[in-house]
Amino acid sequence: MPAPLKRRSSVLWCIAVASTCLTPSTELRAQDSRNWPLVWAQWHNKTRDWGGIRTDLSDKGLDLGVLYTQDVAANPAGGMKQSLTYGGRLEGMAKLDFDKIFGIKNSSLHYIMYQGLGQGLSQEAIGNDFGVTQIFSSDILAIANLSLQQKLYHDQVYLSAGRLAVGDIFARDDTFAYYLNGALNSTPGQLLINQPAFTTYPFNTWGVAGTYTFPDNQYFGLGVYDANVDDLNNAEHGFNFRFQPEGNVLVVGQVGVNPGKDDTSQFLPGHYQLGAYYNSGTVDVLGDSTETREGNWGLYGIARQMVYQEEGDQGLSLWGLFTMAPQQAINTQPYGVSGGFFYQGLLPNRDDDVTAGAFILGFYSDNLVNQSYELVFEFAHRYQFRDWSYLTLDFQYVVNPAGNDDIPDAWVFGTEFSVKF
Repeated sequence: MPAPLKRRSSVLWCIAVASTCLTPSTELRAQDSRNWPLVWAQWHNKTRDWGGIRTDLSDKGLDLGVLYTQDVAANPAGGMKQSLTYGGRLEGMAKLDFDKIFGIKNSSLHYIMYQGLGQGLSQEAIGNDFGVTQIFSSDILAIANLSLQQKLYHDQVYLSAGRLAVGDIFARDDTFAYYLNGALNSTPGQLLINQPAFTTYPFNTWGVAGTYTFPDNQYFGLGVYDANVDDLNNAEHGFNFRFQPEGNVLVVGQVGVNPGKDDTSQFLPGHYQLGAYYNSGTVDVLGDSTETREGNWGLYGIARQMVYQEEGDQGLSLWGLFTMAPQQAINTQPYGVSGGFFYQGLLPNRDDDVTAGAFILGFYSDNLVNQSYELVFEFAHRYQFRDWSYLTLDFQYVVNPAGNDDIPDAWVFGTEFSVKF
């Protein structure tokens, strides 16, 4: 992606948050209390409805909210240098429910803005390609999503159009959010390295996408996106509405199945998906910017399966993924593979906590001299305080940063904290 331009207008951000913010508004109306100051959990539960304002607006068709997430990470050894960085993102979201406003069932308009904060440790100190902190999105005020969404035929059909992230639908698994590394959270990093147009939240471009889910939990999806990198939203301070595809179109297709999704199923919960993409644009040959190739394509597959169930969502799940973009002349990482596990409720009396481990491996193109592979090991534990807040403790070990033997392997310790208002 092109380098994001910077913006530090805190006043403008405050105005934007006040007018745009979102989370599903199912909270009860706050009640008056004279027992101040309240402990944190009581304070949050009593104030997240904003004195009844959010419920009143939701009844009229407008859902509002705010989300704040931060990553703090350090590499005491390895990388290009040692450092500690803070990266954060403050998001304001709004949803217009067209059913309540206009009587159009299962139709809505979504609008999300964000203010990126701080720095990323990989960019500042380590020099590797699989970013060890996922929340870093540059110091800009930008639009993360502006889309019309429609569900049809008893929610079997889902359609979305507008400023979208490709990774909102394709090549993702919700459980990747348990990790801090941006190569997992939320879309495989090998795809993004090869395809800047394969955007992941909060970066987006113009597109239209949809899915159809069969009654037996099989589904297929198709999306068409503007693949011109100049049209990505992190240009022009994040307020970029250009639509000049110039023949650069990214088409993504995916099929999948969710066994065990129904409570009556004989299978344990899982998710399997296989996808392919094609970019019709012109791509520079690696190591020779004077030579270009027309078109680029690739495949990916993701599999997740619970293998041991204690009760409900508690238990052990395993997952794995692969990416393939075989045109070595134009793809930085033609092949990649990752895998891992997560266990919900491993610790006694912590049924909602998640313990997770993973490896991420990407092989560099033969056209890139002195670059072989990058490998990251990650271990994390998420303390889930409430449905609206968590803290993750994380450890990563980066082998062969950017495939370069000259950069020492890096040890990384980090945390992620998130709270939803």
